[in-house]
Amino acid sequence: MSLKESLEAKLQIPTRIRFGAPGALDVFLDGERIYSKKQTGRLPTADEILELIRARG
Repeated sequence: MSLKESLEAKLQIPTRIRFGAPGALDVFLDGERIYSKKQTGRLPTADEILELIRARG
């Protein structure tokens, strides 16, 4: 299951994936970046993204 599919299944809302530079992945919530692959050097799991979303309230 893709990250998009996992998030949509767990959040029950549509998500949008927008591609940028090769190998880049930034996750935004309400216009604020909450995850950057460039900073961490790896792809997040859906559970990590959900935890970041919940932390933002």
